[in-house]
Amino acid sequence: MNKRIFSRILLVAMLVLVFTACGKKKDKKKTETETTTTTEATAASENATKDEKPSTTEATTEKPKEDKHKGLVQSDLTGEWIKPEDNAKRPIGVMINNIDICWPHSGIAKADIVYEMTCEGGITRLLCMYSDYSDLEKIGSIRSARQYFVLKCFEHDGILVHVGGSTYGKAAIKDFSVDDIDGIYEGVFYRTSDREAPHNCYIDTDGINSSIDSHGYSRTHGSSYKKIYSFNEEDTDLKAGEKADKVTCRYNSFTKPYFEYDSKKKVYNRFEYGEAHIDDQTGEQLTFKNILVVFSVVTPMPEGSYNDVALTGSGTGYYATNGKIIPIKWEKKDDYSVTKYTTEDGKELLLNPGKTCVEYFDVDDADKVTWE
Repeated sequence: MNKRIFSRILLVAMLVLVFTACGKKKDKKKTETETTTTTEATAASENATKDEKPSTTEATTEKPKEDKHKGLVQSDLTGEWIKPEDNAKRPIGVMINNIDICWPHSGIAKADIVYEMTCEGGITRLLCMYSDYSDLEKIGSIRSARQYFVLKCFEHDGILVHVGGSTYGKAAIKDFSVDDIDGIYEGVFYRTSDREAPHNCYIDTDGINSSIDSHGYSRTHGSSYKKIYSFNEEDTDLKAGEKADKVTCRYNSFTKPYFEYDSKKKVYNRFEYGEAHIDDQTGEQLTFKNILVVFSVVTPMPEGSYNDVALTGSGTGYYATNGKIIPIKWEKKDDYSVTKYTTEDGKELLLNPGKTCVEYFDVDDADKVTWE
């Protein structure tokens, strides 16, 4: 091979080596750059994941708020949380004798609502509404019905338990097709020997159930039923109002029920005839979470033997709970509607869950309702 050819071959080989080395250096730098970028991205991703971990863990471990009222509804009579099927049951309303010689009463401590209204001669009678009347061996003593008690039971879609009634009371039962259990005609009542008639008539759970089955009365509310009262979901103190540790409703000189507040139990203890109102079946005093005073018009009936207490129209009253009292308003459009209660500013009145005593009081004697 001559020197010229050999020199050219050597030059080409050297150029190839130079370009190859340059190419490798360029690729190495590119690779190092890519590696660095990838590493930084990975680190950033890991840091982001680490930052997210605390919130993710917290969200996962946080327990959902427990709904202690799940599957329950508030009772139409007490506002306490019960099963829907129990709330769908019709209550019973029992006419209770309230003259002093019939004391102590029997079985009325279990009543959810007690209505007190004036009758003839200045005496009062009670209508006790029960959503649960099971396991009662003695309820009474039971007396005759008056039309305003009949209509109040009708307003609750209740089954009335009574022994006879005034002319107007019996007419109201018929005119409004009130389901009733009448001791004049049914043998499910009994009399005791410790008192003179008519103050010794009683009934028990078995007698009530037997009569309901015999008549074929529905035990559940119909589609047209509407509740009367609305309730707070939980016990709530009144924001406004005056102190009311004792509330007195003086119907007359001998009938003046009063209520004394027990701040520990947050209920009112009931008294009448100067003594504690006791249920002799439990030996305990009647207590109420709520006291409603409803001012109404009390007028004598045409023949003068009986009174009437107006349940329709509108008026004022008071609501006491948890040691305080506020003025309220009420309205009932007609005999087929339910009574609506509001605060003075027109907002719906919400009672506290628990038992309620309702005192219907003559508006002309409003000054005889006092508190301290």
